[in-house]
Amino acid sequence: MTKKMRKESRFESKLLYFIIVLLMLKLLYVIFDTILNGDIGSFFLALFIIVILFLGVGLFIGSMFKSSQEYSGGGGSTTVGDTQFQQLMNRYEKLCDDFIEKKQFKKAAYIQLKLLRNPYRAAYILDEGNLHNDAALIYLKKCNDKQNAAECYEKARSYKKAIKLFKELEEHESVGDIYTKIKDTKNAHHHYRIVADDYTKNDQYVKAALLYRKKMDDKDSASKLLVKGWRENKDAINCLNNHLVHFDSRKALEKEIDTFYKNEVHLGNNLNFLKVLKTEFKKDIAPKQNIQNIAYELVSRHNQNSEILANLHYFVQEDSQIVSDVIRHRIKK
Repeated sequence: MTKKMRKESRFESKLLYFIIVLLMLKLLYVIFDTILNGDIGSFFLALFIIVILFLGVGLFIGSMFKSSQEYSGGGGSTTVGDTQFQQLMNRYEKLCDDFIEKKQFKKAAYIQLKLLRNPYRAAYILDEGNLHNDAALIYLKKCNDKQNAAECYEKARSYKKAIKLFKELEEHESVGDIYTKIKDTKNAHHHYRIVADDYTKNDQYVKAALLYRKKMDDKDSASKLLVKGWRENKDAINCLNNHLVHFDSRKALEKEIDTFYKNEVHLGNNLNFLKVLKTEFKKDIAPKQNIQNIAYELVSRHNQNSEILANLHYFVQEDSQIVSDVIRHRIKK
């Protein structure tokens, strides 16, 4: 309540008391007059009028001062005009920026949290100032943001707190990453497998295989998933290309391509296999002659299929005549 409003309230009280005294004096006069004259009816009529006047005057004064308070900001609370309020906020922001520049991050965060009522900004400032534990606490308690809180706890190496929050969020890959940091391989792989199983259930074999290969160093399990994806035609081309990544020498790659061609390629997926060979043909370790031979064989088996025929030029780019023959064949079709 402002000083002006307190003065108005005191004045209202004094005015009301003054009127009450006047009405009480009037009431006493009526009582004495009734006693002297013995007119009971006039007494009750005068009393009724005095009560009505008292209530009416009281309500009028109250409403008048209430309207005055509402006009000046009302409700007994201090309000400032929009311009003054914005100026005040700008001062706080400027003060906050000054503290950040001086690397006084806690003071800057206090302004955001207490004066500007912006807990997200306060937590962000603390996080940027490497006060990760303090930032996590604000994210958790003031913002109800477990994700950012967990990430801050991880930065602060408060790993138990981070793991607890990531588990609540069912962020199993993040849990696995933290266990990997603290060299708890058993728990790390447990949580990675939960994620990989979810990917597999949704036919996302490439994502599942990448977890096995990159985070669990389990190439065998990764390859099994990728071959399964190829067989089930679930993102088959990416599955096979990622499977062949596991073979990092020319000899090993050539052997795997030959084996795969003999055992896994059929009429329903030979076009996909040609597309895989296009990618493999560009590798530095590619057995180019072997890939060309397989490509020629596939095209010769299906020379009436213009889509398969169209892929031939990827393997014989130096032979312009073959490319021309392919184009003429497609035109005839």
